[in-house]
Amino acid sequence: MNTVTSDQSQRDDQFRGRIMDTTDFPTATFALTEPISLGSVPGVGATVSETVTGKLTLHGTTKTVTFQLQARRTASTIAVSGSIPIVFADYGVNNPSGGPATTSDRGTLEFLINLSHV
Repeated sequence: MNTVTSDQSQRDDQFRGRIMDTTDFPTATFALTEPISLGSVPGVGATVSETVTGKLTLHGTTKTVTFQLQARRTASTIAVSGSIPIVFADYGVNNPSGGPATTSDRGTLEFLINLSHV
């Protein structure tokens, strides 16, 4: 969590400090509750969508989450992406509003993982 950055260093400082307290909670993790079975290997250019369930840990709190995951195969990689809706209070995170900025009590954790065969 300490490496999350945006285009605003002041925002990054707030994220790492009062919002996510990365000194006490430096990592976030996700673990599938069971493997994803694709049956056969998708063809090049194919995108596969699957509903997955796993355990997401943020700010020292673990919750079971279910969401859609997409995997797209190219000639040399598989790009896996998805988004997980987050209600901050569910993870013990205070609403990140501060100063003149007002935010919602929820957000979206988005990810993109590029897998390649070495």
